[in-house]
Amino acid sequence: MNKTGKLEEVSIRVRLGKEILERIDVLVGSNGRQKFIRDAVVSRLDEDIPPVMLEMIDDIDGLKARVAHLERIQSTSYYLGKLSDEVKSKVCRDDLDRKLLAYLLQHEGATTPELAQSLLSSNGKRRTILGRIDKLNQRARTILGVRILEHERGLVKGKRGAWWIIHSEKLVQVRDV
Repeated sequence: MNKTGKLEEVSIRVRLGKEILERIDVLVGSNGRQKFIRDAVVSRLDEDIPPVMLEMIDDIDGLKARVAHLERIQSTSYYLGKLSDEVKSKVCRDDLDRKLLAYLLQHEGATTPELAQSLLSSNGKRRTILGRIDKLNQRARTILGVRILEHERGLVKGKRGAWWIIHSEKLVQVRDV
């Protein structure tokens, strides 16, 4: 539909045999050809894929997108929940720091561009991520006594030049069960 609420129509060219055109003219007259052909095409489409099926397909696609979104949110919150209270409140300055650690826990390491794209939706903000990682390591060294993130330049677990969590035992809560 266009802005005025009318259906947009596109002209197409169809080649028909002379006999078919004569049959259409006998049935609807030469002035009704266009409408007859349009109705025939729509009828055939509705026969092959009914409108109800099209609506269901759209609904299913929408549900798939919503489920994927909820799974992403849930998985992030799961890993955020694993962080100890000390890490959440003292080592991490804000939600970005917490999400950065959760992402690294979840994905077992990541490159700076991956982190920038995932957390800040821009590959161009790699410097922001690097600054955050440096500050996290400084605060972790002060509070926990060790650095928690390390950069490996070589190929590790299929990633080249990625950040890895070291001393993960210092980050996660110990749960008494």
